[in-house]
Amino acid sequence: MGFPTPFPEPDSPELQRFAVSSSAEIVSRLRALLETAVPLNAYVDTGALIGVVTIQRVDAAAGQLVFKAPLDEGLSGRLVGAALATFVGFDHAGKVQFGATPFPRRAGGGAEFTTPIPDQLFRLQRRSAARVRLEGAKAAICRIPVPGGTGEREALCVLDIGTGGIAVLAYPQWFEAVIGAEIDECRLDLPGVGGATVSLRVRHLGPQPDEGQAPCCGFEFVRMTPGLQSMLATYVEDQFDPLRSAG
Repeated sequence: MGFPTPFPEPDSPELQRFAVSSSAEIVSRLRALLETAVPLNAYVDTGALIGVVTIQRVDAAAGQLVFKAPLDEGLSGRLVGAALATFVGFDHAGKVQFGATPFPRRAGGGAEFTTPIPDQLFRLQRRSAARVRLEGAKAAICRIPVPGGTGEREALCVLDIGTGGIAVLAYPQWFEAVIGAEIDECRLDLPGVGGATVSLRVRHLGPQPDEGQAPCCGFEFVRMTPGLQSMLATYVEDQFDPLRSAG
């Protein structure tokens, strides 16, 4: 299932695999869209595109989002009058989609409207992103803090890497992962490029394909800086270009 289009994905069992239902994670995702000013296509329940909007505020205490509405008053009126709107946008890792009911903003004025913070959000990974398998001397190492606050780190071999995340060999006796958990202060060392401290979120646990029962843990990067994005892009590109990497 690919997700290259800016249109809403129809509800289906396959789509539900990508559902995020944790309120804390939903708020975190929405704040990331706010901080990076990601434009969102707004569709009404008939499937018609109304316009492009951006999130202006995420008020977790009030359970409310504040949006900047389309400048066209006619389009804005159609959006605010809709029973349901679906918002679709793209960040560095893929497609984000959620639905909510728009209401006119009663305070603050301006071309703004509000919606409740959604109970569910879909996070669809961008499968077209470059991702490479690592072997031998090219392999990167991710050093993950050992639980307990000892300051120790477990060095895990990175199996594959992309601009949105990594997969590592996980050893349960040292590292216990829980899907959805976020791990800060991880050290990612990329041979020939450098290293960086990163935050990771656990997205997958299970045997590694074609490797017997070797345990594998998949992570996505959280709160990526432009410097980290650039470093990852350089490293991935080097793996596709051996001559450049050697030079």
